[in-house]
Formats: sequence, structure tokens, C-alpha cells
Amino acid sequence: MNENSEIPVNSLAETENYNAWTADEPDGERTYHLELGPVTAHFFQEEWEEFIDLIRDAAQEPSSPDEEEGVEVELDWGSLYFSRDEWQEFQSLINQLG
Repeated sequence: MNENSEIPVNSLAETENYNAWTADEPDGERTYHLELGPVTAHFFQEEWEEFIDLIRDAAQEPSSPDEEEGVEVELDWGSLYFSRDEWQEFQSLINQLG
């Protein structure tokens, strides 16, 4: 996030490797941004709400002993793959959002 940006930004949550923040766009719309290491995903309000619901639902799924070491979240635009440690850190970020 650029502190000198003309678009106001607000940090929502942060972990060692991940960051969630909003930007108030010039047209008055608020956008949501999720930094996952070198990748940043951008969301409009409705997309953000759907994404957060999806992640919270995925976190409720019990893991089986046969399950692979990581967690994969499939989205319309691609897939996110997390190792178990990364998934726990990502859950920490999501939990900070309230």
C-alpha cells in the first residue's frame, strides 16, 4: 500500500505474510484487496462478501486423515493453494476481520 496514494486506503487485518485492506475509489465505491505474498486479489463489495463466506465455510469443513497436506480453494478466476501452516495463517487473517 502506498501511503502517498491519492486513493484513501485502510488496513483491515495483517499477518506476517498476508494483508487485507480497502480502498475508497474516486467514484465512491469501496474495493477490497487481499495480499497473499506476491499476489494481490481485488474485490468489489459483493465479491468480497462471497469470498469471505466461502473461506469461513471452508474452515468449518473437517479435515480427514486421508486429505493431502494442503488446502485448495477453487474460485471462478483460479485456485488458491495453502500448505497447512499457510492455511492456519490465512485463517488468522480472516478471523481478524470479525
